This record gives sequence, structure tokens and C-alpha cells, in this order.
Amino acid sequence: MAASAPTNAGTRALREHLTRDAPARELSVARFMVFATAASGLAALALQPLIGARLSYSLAVLLGLLATWYGAQWWLLRRGWFKPAVAWLNVAIEVSAPALIFLVDTRARGAEYALTAPPLAIWGTLVALSALRGSKSLAVLAGGLAAGEYLALYFLVAAPKLPADIWVTLQAPMIVTRAFLLFCSGLVTAAFVGHFNRRAEEALAAVRARDLLGKYLLHERIGAGGMAEVFRASYSPEGGFEKTVAVKKILPSYADDLDFIELFRQEAALCSRLNHPNVVQVMDFGRFGDTWFLAMEYVEGFSLKRVMDAHKLGLPIAAVSFLAVELLAALEYVHYRSGSDGQPLNLVHRDVNPPNILVSTLGEVKLTDFGIARASMGAARMTAAGYIKGKPGYLAPEQLTDKPLDGRADLFAVGLTLHEALTGRPLFSTGASEQERYEVLEMALRPPSAIRPEIPPEVDAAVMRLLERDLTKRVASARSAAIPFSTLQGRASPLADGQKHLAQAVREAAAYRSRQSNRIAAAAETQLELVSPSPRGGEGRGEGKPNGRVS
Repeated sequence: MAASAPTNAGTRALREHLTRDAPARELSVARFMVFATAASGLAALALQPLIGARLSYSLAVLLGLLATWYGAQWWLLRRGWFKPAVAWLNVAIEVSAPALIFLVDTRARGAEYALTAPPLAIWGTLVALSALRGSKSLAVLAGGLAAGEYLALYFLVAAPKLPADIWVTLQAPMIVTRAFLLFCSGLVTAAFVGHFNRRAEEALAAVRARDLLGKYLLHERIGAGGMAEVFRASYSPEGGFEKTVAVKKILPSYADDLDFIELFRQEAALCSRLNHPNVVQVMDFGRFGDTWFLAMEYVEGFSLKRVMDAHKLGLPIAAVSFLAVELLAALEYVHYRSGSDGQPLNLVHRDVNPPNILVSTLGEVKLTDFGIARASMGAARMTAAGYIKGKPGYLAPEQLTDKPLDGRADLFAVGLTLHEALTGRPLFSTGASEQERYEVLEMALRPPSAIRPEIPPEVDAAVMRLLERDLTKRVASARSAAIPFSTLQGRASPLADGQKHLAQAVREAAAYRSRQSNRIAAAAETQLELVSPSPRGGEGRGEGKPNGRVS
């Protein structure tokens, strides 16, 4: 069992890559076919004195249609459209192109000409082209389709029109032999694809083995910050059990930073005490090689920031109400969590903001990133450089003015997050510190309905209670803050459809992100085409794939 693990890991990694890379590969094939068919059409026109006007124009029209087909695909693929079935359809069209030309040749110049015309020579090449899809099944399909079409064309179309004294090379036994060789070209192509895939799997398995943090097999990176990065990973102890987790790993440049390692260790120690359905669970902490890592619950979804990026006009009101109830439930638990001695820890998260709130595809809400959470203390902690810890644009007034902090600072950040979720835009800027200071401390705060008029007054009131600058007027606890949201009625109610609307928003964000990734890939390829040397120079094509879920 243990010996097969690297191969299985390499297989999974290769399959993931082939799936992600399919649009780029199909784009390359479409581009090649556009130029190949267009050039062949021009060659057919140039050969008009030799092959005749009728055949010349017929071939030019047929090849022009093929160029149009692939040109339309090229245009669509560059704009993010892709369906997996396109690869199968294109292989069938590519392999059938010589058959179509055969029919045109037979009609224009006769069966003998069609059987000896140059286009038949590229049939094996088109079968080999299917290898670019990385699928043995497609290669076998290409070889079988080419052989079957060749036999059908000969016996159903050409043979009845051939003279009795036809050359031996055009007689049935030789044609069957050629068809067999065409089929064998598909088998050889499939064997090549299989061999290449196996070698790629072994290479990927070797690379993955170097990234194996003890029991955790790293997959794609799903998030990164200034000092750490997060990977989707498989928890794979001996015995075959496997579970998907998220692994947060210190960047190599900070692996020797004792202060940051201590902060990382404190985050792990703190999170190990937290066990709540709305808080991301931490399962392990340790060192492997020259790096430290933190293993935690993997949330199948996106950060709230990603979800809001896909909804520029704001999320559904019921979804935001549900988000508020769930998020405040997490903070109620965090703020009143007790230690092993039964004494309250008086924790303050201090960094509540959309990137640190995860939303699953089922609409579950999870608070994460307790890296700067602390017990409430006399004043806001500041870094050595004098900057307050926390995300600009989501700081409470007391964080900016170095005043004592308690859980109400987190509630102010919740208010800012909900305001942004409702309106689609942040309330405060994240630019110059002086501008932010003015906005947080002095700027008149507009309710969400000032930007989105359909928001009910009771939702406005619940959000603005969280955004009171005066601590004596701000809602005192997360539990009290949640009551106005949990009792909302009608289309703003979180109880009826709030979670369903939030889950739908996550699915829409996934579709939006997929379109954006495809556009980025197409734009990158366009840029590469502009700067790459000609194919004669032998330069390869670089590829990059944005992907993954951010936590």
C-alpha cells in the first residue's frame, strides 16, 4: 500500500493538471488547424492549373469551412468558453477531414485520383495529433475512425468505379493493409500517450514526495499572504485513510524568523482550543524539514471576498442576514471561550474581514485566521514599526486610537463587512493612512440603503448598530447583535432561504472565477504570442494556471 502511494499521488496530480490545461491545449490545436486548413485552401487554389477549377474551388470551399469552424473555436476559447466534449468532436472532425477531401476528389477527378491524392498521406499525422489531448481512448478512437472510414470509402465509393486492371497498390488487399496500419497508428499513439503519462506521473510523484509534510500531501496552492501560503492537501497516513485538509505553511524567507514562528505557534495553540461549527478547525501543527506548517479544516468554497468580487451590486439580502447570524455566532463563541481552568480567555479576533471569512458551497460560514487574535488587553497591539495589526479598511476606531480593545472591535469589523456585502463596495478606503483615519473617526456613515434603496430599514438599523463609534452606544455583544438579524421577516429573513441564497452566490462566484481564469489564460497566451520567437527558434511555450479555493 505504501509503495503505491507516490504513483497514486502522481496520477492524481497529472489528472488535475490535464483537466485544468484542457482549454489551453484545445486552443493550441484550434490555432494550428486554422493556419493548416487556410494554407491548404490557398494551395488548392494555386494548384488550379494542375487539378482543374472544379476540384480546386471545391477543396477551397471545404477547407475554408474547416478553417471557419476552428477559427470560431479559437475565438470562443480565448474568451473563456470550453466544454470537455469539444476534444472528442474535434478529433472526429480532424480524422474525418481526409475522408471529406476523398469524396470531393472522387466526384471531381475519379476514384483512382482520390486513392492516390496527397491528402491521404496526412491521415496518420492527424491520428497522431490526437495525442495532444493526453487521452489513450481518444488516440484509439482516432485510429479506428480513420481505418473504418478508409475501408468504407474504398468499398462503398471507390471500388465500384475502378477499372478491372487497377494497379496492385489500389486493390482490396493493399487497401485493407493500409487501413490496418492506420488503426495501428492509433494504437501506437495511445501507447505513446500512456508512456508519456506514466513518466509524467512518476516525475510528479517525485516532486510531490519532496512536498510531503509528514502525513500531508500538498496539491495546488489556494491562497498566499506576505509570510505564509495555504495549500489544499491530502491527509494520508499509512493504512489507506485519506482526508482533504488545508495546510498553511510558512514561506521559506520567513522560516528563520523567530518572531513570526512564535506568532505562528501561538495561532496554532489558540486555534486548537476552538471547536465551533462556524470556526475553521485546526488539527495539527508541526515542523517538517526547514518549514513550519499548520493543518486545518478544508472548506469547499471561497472566501467571502471572492464571493463579493463576483457580485458587484451586493449579495442577496437574506444571504447577508444569514451570514450575519452565523458570523456573530462564531464571535459569540470566541469572545466567551473559557480556558481549561474555567476562566474566560476574553479573546478578540482583531482581523475580521472578508478574506478571513470562508463560505462553503453549501452556504456554511466559517471564521478563520486567528494569527493576531489576543486576549483583550489595555491597548491595541502594534507592530515594531508602529502600525496597528489588522486589515486597513476594517479597523475599529479604538484600534486606530490605541485605546483598550474588547470584542466590540470585532463587532465593528462585522458591521463593515456586512455593509460591504449588502452594497458591493467597502465603506472605508484602504489607501493612505490619514485618509483612512479620517473616514473611520470622522466621516458621516451612510446606511446601506443609501447605496441600495431596496434594503429594508430594519437591516439598516441592525448594521448601523454595529458601526457606532461610541463604545457606549455600540451593541455590547455578538449575541445581542445577532438578534435583529435572526428576527428579520420576508425576503430579508435568514431562516427561510438565507443559506440557500448564500450557497447560490458561492456557485455563481465559482462560475465567475472560472470565466476569469480562462480569460487570464487566453490573455497570457496572446501576450506570449507577441513576444515569443518564431517556431524555428525552438522555444517552448510557458503556461500558468490560476486556480484553487482561497482560504
